[in-house]
Amino acid sequence: MSSSAIPQGSLVLLWAGEDAALHTALVEALQSAGIPFFDKPPADEQLAPKVDVFRLEGGAHFGFEVSVLSSRLAEAEVILEKLLDEEPVDMELPAEDESAPLAPEVNADALSAATAAVWTGADLSQADFLRQALKENEIPVRIEKQASETTLYVPPEEETLAREIIREILEGAPPA
Repeated sequence: MSSSAIPQGSLVLLWAGEDAALHTALVEALQSAGIPFFDKPPADEQLAPKVDVFRLEGGAHFGFEVSVLSSRLAEAEVILEKLLDEEPVDMELPAEDESAPLAPEVNADALSAATAAVWTGADLSQADFLRQALKENEIPVRIEKQASETTLYVPPEEETLAREIIREILEGAPPA
């Protein structure tokens, strides 16, 4: 290999930041243009550990750093500027529709059909937890409180499944 094939110049920081989309686009654009680059996360301090253990100095503390040879810096800066001028990629998650129900609604007929007692106890927080667990499994639950006792009722056709779910919760045991 001749010395003219070896790239000339020192390594110069082109870009550092936390934008994953911009980082990916920059690396891909540099590859497409045939510009050699060095890509390392700033947390990779194995080569030259710093004395500043609390990272009080400026610069990115997490994210990405892309460096190029000084001889190709002008070309790389043109690519970077073009990417920075583009509209940012919308990576925001859409807001949840608060009007949509989180769980299926149970109609009054299903609750009135809840006649099979599957749990009775005095602990209201445990009763509520069990009610939520049954509800998540789409089992209609009716609660009756008498004095210090709380009873959970489900439709007779759901009794076996409801008892199994309650057993798993109370005993901390997997399905039998």
